Amino acid sequence: MFIGRSEETARLRGAIEARAPKIALVYGRRRIGKTALIRQAIGRTPALFIEGLENQSTQAQIASFLDQASRQFRRKLPAVTTWQAALMELDAALAKRPMVIVLDEFQWLANYRQELVSVLKMVWETRLSRKPGRTLILCGSIASFMTTKVLNSSAFYGRVDVTVHLQGFRIAETARMLRRRGFSEVLDAQCFTGGVPKYVELLSKGSSIAQSMNEEAFRPHGYFIQEYERIFTSHFGWNDEFQRLIRALAAAPYGLNRRELAASAKIDEGGMLSQRLYDLEAAGFISSQRPFDKGHETRLIRYYLSDPWISFYHAFMRSRLKAIREEDRKDIFQSIRHTGAFRSWMGRAFELVCMRHSSQIAQILGFGSIGYDSGPWFRAPRKGITGVQIDLAYDRDDKVITLCEMKRQNAPLGRAIIHEVERKAELLRTEFSGRTVQPVLVVDGPVSREVEASGYFFRILHASEMLE
Repeated sequence: MFIGRSEETARLRGAIEARAPKIALVYGRRRIGKTALIRQAIGRTPALFIEGLENQSTQAQIASFLDQASRQFRRKLPAVTTWQAALMELDAALAKRPMVIVLDEFQWLANYRQELVSVLKMVWETRLSRKPGRTLILCGSIASFMTTKVLNSSAFYGRVDVTVHLQGFRIAETARMLRRRGFSEVLDAQCFTGGVPKYVELLSKGSSIAQSMNEEAFRPHGYFIQEYERIFTSHFGWNDEFQRLIRALAAAPYGLNRRELAASAKIDEGGMLSQRLYDLEAAGFISSQRPFDKGHETRLIRYYLSDPWISFYHAFMRSRLKAIREEDRKDIFQSIRHTGAFRSWMGRAFELVCMRHSSQIAQILGFGSIGYDSGPWFRAPRKGITGVQIDLAYDRDDKVITLCEMKRQNAPLGRAIIHEVERKAELLRTEFSGRTVQPVLVVDGPVSREVEASGYFFRILHASEMLE
């Protein structure tokens, strides 16, 4: 069953159904459902699918390209040794037929080099696109390559008609995959996986999400045991600097600025750090955030680990891999779930879910049609001034700042939450004189009658409302 992706499907289908030749680029991390999306958009339209090979030579890629094309055309294409010759053989085999040409895991086909990109552009423009009903779809899981070496390359700059950056499911789509589960389990799955369809599908198979997590993440043959290495090495090989940056951010759930991150990861603050951070952010593993009142050129930028599954791996799996591989039946996850560290992690994971749904929260609160800038707001402590970390606030064009406090807990929230939020609100009022500060509580869990009756919060928004 294909779920969601209606906008992305429509955009791809529009390119496929256009009479004029079109080029589409689809990228996103592995397991995110790129190939499934492309197949859904193509439907019954004739299509040729070629997939690159991981860590293989150019000659192996060309041979595999010709072999895959031969099997789908049901006739042997001649053996050649250059990409130009291979693409010319493809053009000859297609003859005048309309066709969607899908080059999947394109960064592997190209061996991360510019040669295939340049040759493909030339053959597409002079041969392949000259027949009606042709669409070229380039699909890749290494975002930095797909954006810098393809989308923004001199060969394809301005020539790509449709670009789709595919990301994890929103919580409403995750709920559709877990349609027989209660909201609490749906939210758990979203916190663990970030809505990566393959991971949600795995968690859907057990009697509970917790039981599936134990089977797939804490048993010797579980799917997630090797997943970190599979995902990370396919993106970055064995470059230790990437690993050190991820570990540093895993130990700092609320993020680090550039200087703190360089020091923690023991990496020179100059050199290749900017490129490393760009690559990690393009891959979707980390995110950068600036205070909502600062422009994009500000140096007040923090980096944080935004891939929920990688965060979970470092928090609870990495240090236990030896025990997991040695003990086949022990319910490790059950013991983890009752620790303070797990409750703290889930609290942060819930905040990240809310931050990802910030535009939906704005709609629920009724100001989605008003212009606003949203994001975190933070200030380091200074002499006589207390530091503050606000994870989600909206600086609205109607002179209102909506301050969101996000909590996931089992015990009812008492009056202490009002004091906690009011301290942040006062700092905002001081910093933004004349603005109205509107406190909102986004919660998954009970709220005491005292808090509800206080009238302090403009709105107490329950997380399940994000399903609507």
